[in-house]
Amino acid sequence: MDNIDENIYDIERLTHEEVRRRIGEVPAVIFPLGGCEPFGAVGEVGAESACALEIARELSRVSGILIAPLLPFSCSGPFISFAGAAAVKPHTFVNMLCDILHSYVFQGINRIFLVNAAPFNWGPADEVMRRMTLKYPGLKMAFFDINTVLNGDKASDLDRDDGLILSLLSYIRLKPFEGIDAKPLDKEEYKVWKRRGRDPQKFQAICPDGLMLPPDSGSITPAGGKELFERIVSAVHEKIKAA
Repeated sequence: MDNIDENIYDIERLTHEEVRRRIGEVPAVIFPLGGCEPFGAVGEVGAESACALEIARELSRVSGILIAPLLPFSCSGPFISFAGAAAVKPHTFVNMLCDILHSYVFQGINRIFLVNAAPFNWGPADEVMRRMTLKYPGLKMAFFDINTVLNGDKASDLDRDDGLILSLLSYIRLKPFEGIDAKPLDKEEYKVWKRRGRDPQKFQAICPDGLMLPPDSGSITPAGGKELFERIVSAVHEKIKAA
C-alpha cells in the first residue's frame, strides 16, 4: 500500500464528507494542469503532469487547500505526431474545465488556483478565468505556469522550459538524466510552420527530438530539481496567501 500524507488534501483520496468539511474550513481548490508531450529521449511523456501534480500536492501540504484531480491532457496539438502524445482542442479544454469548476463553485469553493505545466494551455486558461469570474463575481482565480513563475513572464507556445521540467522530473523520480542531446528548435522555422497550417508531421520534422527548448546542460540531477521545486512552491505559495 502507498503512504498517504494526511496533510495533503487530495480530493480523489477523500470521502465527500471529508471534502465538504475541508471546503467549510478552507473554501479553495488547487487544480493541476498537466500535458501529454514528448521530452526527448530521457523525459517521460507524462513529465508535465508529474511536475504539476507534485507541486500541487506540496502546495496543499503547506496551505491546507484541496487538490482537484489532475487534468493530464493539454492543448498541445503540434506534438501528436510523437508516439504517446495526445491533446484536446482549446474549446474542449475550456468547456471541460469550466464544467468541472462550476461543480466546485456550486459546492462552496470561492478561490481557484490553476497550477499549469503546459504553456499551450495559457490562452484557453485565460478564457476559463474570464468565463468563470464573469459568471461568479465573487470568485477569485489565479493561474500559475511553472515554466515561468520564477521570472514572472507569461508563457507562450515557445516557452516550454524543458530544462526546468526535466530537472523537476529528475527530483520527483530521484533519477539523474545524463548525456542529453537534441537539435535546437529554429524559432523562425517554427513561425513559418505556424503560418503554413500547423501540420503535426511537419512539426516533428523541424523538432525531431521533441524538445522545444533543449536544456543547456547535458546532465540534470535530482539536487538541481529539488532546488527548483522548492523555489517554485515558495513563489506560488506566497501568491496564494496574498490572494
